Amino acid sequence: MSVKKGMRVKTLTSHVGVPPRRGVVLRVEGDSVEVRWDDGHTSILSGAILVPDREKVGR
Repeated sequence: MSVKKGMRVKTLTSHVGVPPRRGVVLRVEGDSVEVRWDDGHTSILSGAILVPDREKVGR
């Protein structure tokens, strides 16, 4: 599944017990995806390591 602008995503993790980073897709250009993480930081990375986040955000 491809990610789209505005979609909530999380990273795939390779270590047991390490929680995934969660955030919102800001921009998609080819294979690159810009994400604003829940901690306020932004990253540009490959969409291949992102999956849709179906978990509700608690406020």
